[in-house]
Amino acid sequence: MDTDSDKKSTPPAPDQNQQDGKKFGTFHGVFRPTILTILGVMMYLREGWVVGNAGLLGVILIILMAYVITGTSALAISSITTNIRLGAGGVFSIVSQSLGLEVGGSIGLPFYLAQGLSTAMYIYGFVEGWLYIFPTHIPMLVSFIVFAVIFILSYISTTLAFRVQLVVMCGVILALTSILLGAKVNPIYTPEWWGGFQDVGFWGLFAIFFPAATGIMVGASMSGNLKTPRTSIYKGTLIAWALSLVVYLSLAVWYACIATPEELRSNLTIAVDRAYWGPAVLLGILSSCFTAALSSFVAAPRILQSLAKHQIVPLSEFLGKLHQGEPRNAMAFTALLVFVTLLLGDLNTIAQVLTMFFLLTYFTINSVLLIEQQLNLISFRPTFSISQGIPLIGAMSCLSAIVIINPFWGMIAILLSVGIYFYLDRRGLDYPWETVRSGLFVAIANWAAKKVVTSKEQESLRSWKPDLLIPIERRTQFEGNFRLLSALVYPQGSIQVIALMKEKDIVPLLGLKQLIKEMQSEGIFASAAIIDSSDYISSIKATVAVMKGSFFQPNTFFTAIESRTQEELQGIMDMARGNQMGVILFATHPEVHLGRERTINLWIRDQSPEWQLSIQLANLDLSLLLGYKLVKNWNARLRVITVVSDENHVDIARKYLGDLMVTARIPKGYEIIAEYTDFKTFLEKSPRADLSIFGLADTISKNFLQQIMIQTKSSCLFVQDSGLESALA
Repeated sequence: MDTDSDKKSTPPAPDQNQQDGKKFGTFHGVFRPTILTILGVMMYLREGWVVGNAGLLGVILIILMAYVITGTSALAISSITTNIRLGAGGVFSIVSQSLGLEVGGSIGLPFYLAQGLSTAMYIYGFVEGWLYIFPTHIPMLVSFIVFAVIFILSYISTTLAFRVQLVVMCGVILALTSILLGAKVNPIYTPEWWGGFQDVGFWGLFAIFFPAATGIMVGASMSGNLKTPRTSIYKGTLIAWALSLVVYLSLAVWYACIATPEELRSNLTIAVDRAYWGPAVLLGILSSCFTAALSSFVAAPRILQSLAKHQIVPLSEFLGKLHQGEPRNAMAFTALLVFVTLLLGDLNTIAQVLTMFFLLTYFTINSVLLIEQQLNLISFRPTFSISQGIPLIGAMSCLSAIVIINPFWGMIAILLSVGIYFYLDRRGLDYPWETVRSGLFVAIANWAAKKVVTSKEQESLRSWKPDLLIPIERRTQFEGNFRLLSALVYPQGSIQVIALMKEKDIVPLLGLKQLIKEMQSEGIFASAAIIDSSDYISSIKATVAVMKGSFFQPNTFFTAIESRTQEELQGIMDMARGNQMGVILFATHPEVHLGRERTINLWIRDQSPEWQLSIQLANLDLSLLLGYKLVKNWNARLRVITVVSDENHVDIARKYLGDLMVTARIPKGYEIIAEYTDFKTFLEKSPRADLSIFGLADTISKNFLQQIMIQTKSSCLFVQDSGLESALA
């Protein structure tokens, strides 16, 4: 019979439970809205002006640069969408499933703003075409009437809005045909190959023109309303991208040959005047701008609704609701955003702001694909694969364009996204799906492990940290030393507990797993393994032999002396020396335990006759490093104590200890004690401490260690170096 723990559930695709509503295919849901959004206001009202400023070669360069960025992004998004179960939200859904909701939200929210503001940009284009026909009409009134129609169509039904697009598409085809045929009825000019950039510089022209190519994400934004988003998005997007590139390049040549640069710069509606039949172009301007605005307005609320569904934006409960499959609450909010933009903006200004948001979005899309390609995870197997060079070129192009076009606004856009990320990160969002982020960390760790293993110097004195191996036979042996162990390893060290189970008796070890979880919750890397054991030393030897081949192998034994025999303690010492591992033997005072955890006595043996520092000290490194960890984690005071057998060495010893503390970078506040006396005599009259640290000899006497604990009236750590740590490195 299956139990709940045995069943493996497949996480649902994002938003898969969303009400279906009307589902669209590749042509109606992706290609048509994408191509109509791209072939919009810029093609009719700004491309000729750009040609007049930049010349034919200049505008071709601008077009190709824009299309390299959008093309690599289109290829990247196409590859990613064939590898995931894409739900609503388009770009937000793609980035979130790869790098988490925090990164998805930091990009999804600016992209939503860009998509929403695009509606206003296309409405401005519509107004310019309308005023050509009716110059006495009030521009603001025309803007709001057009916007009202767009809002009503979208609000009633996405299907109705898409049916309007079909009629509009016919108008665009008629307009383009009339424009191209205009070459037959107008004189042909020799094109100006490189312009003088009289109105705006090269990068300014690029920033204004770039939104012309940004409609590639419209189809992806409709992901929640597609029958098969995995195949429809990449097919429809790439075909629309390629066809629109041909159209823009063809029109660049047409503009350069149909009028002089002066006419192109001064007459924004030159396409109407030089077309075969001007009214057809006017119809195309109005229809394409209208449908581009409609496509953007249909797409933007779906992004917002998906953001709200995952509690990323304020008013999430309200904005995330669907009414008969339509995000009408999100539409109403987007309408308010567009309304305010129409009051405050103009076409060129909005175009430059949009450029920054779109570039940032495309940079992220390319980066996501590049990361997934580099990880080489088995889960990344898109049915549409592309070369790693494509997203690399795309990411670098976007970043370069942001910096070159307008560093100030580029930095504002980046800071906005970073700010959103940190805000969402602090909220601790719940993930409805697995992300590749954990795979990223695993891949980095795997790469680092291979580098260390293949390195000639596998051990580094500067990178040493306490990785403790703790053999126990009862949970209480670990639990009783919980606070001390935490202080010894936090924050970068680790603890590996080896639970030795005798004759299948698991009872003494019950609760160990919970203790490990508690240690992990305190930011300490801890793990435990239970093994059958009939002999203490043999079991530890086998454990060490297995762990020697691992990357995260322990470097220090830790055990309490009370539960171990003389032979077992000596066996640990011998085993540690043979495996280059340190040793920490802990003797707990039966009455005071660790006291108030406020004072530590660090005992350093007589260094006579030569009191000299070196990069590795004589069995002092591990003691110093552990003393430092306890001082930091307990906020304790350290005393450094030595006893000399030669009265003339007292001052030399005190200076040595002072130099040692400075060189070892021990925090100030320590006390140095150097006495000329007998070691055993001074033990009893030495200042009281909550914990005393001593070095270990190669040969152990358990009785002697216990006697020291009694004489100092404190718990004690007895320490032996491995030779691989250095307190002075």
